[in-house]
Amino acid sequence: MSQGIIMSRPPDESELDADDRPRRRRLLWLATTLVVAGGAGAWYWFAIRNDTSAPADASTGPAATAEVARETLTRAESLTGTLGYGTPLAVKAKGDGTVTWLAAQESAVGRGTELYRLNEQPVIAVIGSVPMYRELSPGAEGTDVEVIEQNLSELGYDGFTVDDEYTWYTAQAVREWQADIGAERTGTVGPTDVVVVPQAGRVDGIKVALGDTVAPDTEVLGITTADQIVSLEVDVADRGLIDVGTAVSVQLPGGQEAAGTVTSSTVVEDTSGEGDDGGEGGGGDGDPGADDTITEVEVTLTGPVDEALIGAPVDVVVDVETREDVLVVPVNALLALAGGGFGLEVVRADGTTDIVAVETGMFANGKVEVSGADIAEGTVVGAAGR
Repeated sequence: MSQGIIMSRPPDESELDADDRPRRRRLLWLATTLVVAGGAGAWYWFAIRNDTSAPADASTGPAATAEVARETLTRAESLTGTLGYGTPLAVKAKGDGTVTWLAAQESAVGRGTELYRLNEQPVIAVIGSVPMYRELSPGAEGTDVEVIEQNLSELGYDGFTVDDEYTWYTAQAVREWQADIGAERTGTVGPTDVVVVPQAGRVDGIKVALGDTVAPDTEVLGITTADQIVSLEVDVADRGLIDVGTAVSVQLPGGQEAAGTVTSSTVVEDTSGEGDDGGEGGGGDGDPGADDTITEVEVTLTGPVDEALIGAPVDVVVDVETREDVLVVPVNALLALAGGGFGLEVVRADGTTDIVAVETGMFANGKVEVSGADIAEGTVVGAAGR
């Protein structure tokens, strides 16, 4: 019986999956290439019988073997981002005057933190969800009143009820607070006195210097969250892969790994110019299209990592497909059959081998899902890279 000699290697990604791979991402096919022996580009040659049912001579059996295992396969994708603290919240002056004091870069910001002074009047951070848009005095009612009263209560002031009504008792507590921080004791609170921030954070980006004269809406400094955040961009079509709440793994420089959770996903205009090719449907005439938007994603780390890594590129790894309880073999056990498709070299108990055709499923982490009439958990097969 004649034998056909073919060059066999594990299939590359283009042979296994014809789906387009969008920009800004790369599949995590870990260890799917052949083991390189003695230098890059080495090839392994296998003699494959055209009649796959005929047993091979025991003397030609594989030097290396692997067992068919039953496992859960998970395919992941890796997206590149930058480690930092997220997009700063801009703190802008609400009055005019001279900057006479500034908080330090990277200093902590919490409830009651002094951010800067304008004409020696302190501007204080308070935590809430409604920005200060008016001056509050006795008789005022609203959610902004409750924000101020809640902050005063948290800072230890009392004698009033935390609600949406600014009373004489509220004004008395405000005067005590103003005396403690060195502000003019007016009993009123307005936009020039406080900055409402959503949560505690840190100063990130000083925009003015001591002695500068500022006008309303001049940016004074930025405030970011205290949590370390990976910022990245993904195609809008891939937004579903990394929804808010998705747990991910962040691969750091040096091989370290950190856990994270997607906390923000926002579709914005793509200003990179990559989507504007001037072609049909490409938005070349200024018309908005699919290529004119991008998804900005933020991943919050579950715990802090080395500050020296801030600003470094990192990989965000997200699981995109899982196959449970399937038969798998190392990818380098696959043989490309002369007639098309793939097979495994099954090693029998007596040492003889057969080439058995198999169906392949998902590929992940250097393994491939397989099925076939002669394939079961524990079946011994030949493996390349020997």
